[in-house]
Amino acid sequence: PAKKFELPLYSGVPAEPVVFDKVGFVTLGCNIHDWMIAYVAVLPTPHFQVTRQDGRAVLKDLPAGQYNVQVWHPALKGRPEANAQQVDVGGGTKSLQFTLPLKHDVRAKRAPGLTSGGYR
Repeated sequence: PAKKFELPLYSGVPAEPVVFDKVGFVTLGCNIHDWMIAYVAVLPTPHFQVTRQDGRAVLKDLPAGQYNVQVWHPALKGRPEANAQQVDVGGGTKSLQFTLPLKHDVRAKRAPGLTSGGYR
């Protein structure tokens, strides 16, 4: 992991900032609500994108050059580098397609619309 830390929260006491100074992915979780998970991507480039609902993403206005394109998903089997593709951007539109091997999510799912209990 790019960073391990605990951030204790106390009423009326502001939390200290956390600096993410190492490239990688950081998983954030709640020690009370185990279904609450978020991810921080610390990247070595300003060129990144989050996919749309249909799984597509577009990187616009890239300078010409060779790029190593990697994709990431929280349930990805293996390292993102294993699915990397090289692309030469020199003009025009380039298209890449990725098929990712994903791990099965075994966490309990919270039923939509419920405020307490209601795991499925």
